[in-house]
Amino acid sequence: MQTTHEHRFRPQPAGSLTLRQFVESLRRWTPEMRQVAQIALTRSEAERQEYLRAFHNRHHDRQPQAIDSFVRWAYSDPRLDQVPSLLAELARTEDDYADALEHEADVLVRTRALGKTPTQRVRDYLALLGVEGSEQVRAGIASLLPAGTPEHVVVATIRQMRRRWLELYGDDLFFAED
Repeated sequence: MQTTHEHRFRPQPAGSLTLRQFVESLRRWTPEMRQVAQIALTRSEAERQEYLRAFHNRHHDRQPQAIDSFVRWAYSDPRLDQVPSLLAELARTEDDYADALEHEADVLVRTRALGKTPTQRVRDYLALLGVEGSEQVRAGIASLLPAGTPEHVVVATIRQMRRRWLELYGDDLFFAED
């Protein structure tokens, strides 16, 4: 007897989700989903494909589980590579933004996005993830802020840039084709 299963995590066509939708979907991941994604991230592309083939072959010899469609997604969708940085961003508290220069962050985001396509803006947003850990990036951003801006304010402003980017350009399609 052939059983039809619900597949809520089918790989999405390029650009079928907005940046905001993808980020918000991460908030709903269960610990089990996070663990599956973490394991998939440790594997090479070839290992992911081999695992998917084996998983598909075993799928018909066992009782389906609710996580099956997510496993298929995690091992096949290139968006997975962005997940750790996005999850870290979601874990931020308001304290991480406390001293940010909001106006300056807004100006820097709008300036950086000027003249870019939605796809380029999504790539730029993803490139901003975690960059405050780079001394070179902090120095570059600090040079654009008022002279003498303390380092913790520079870091908070970089984080605010990402927050503002998501507010302004969150409707850009995630991984759309140029």
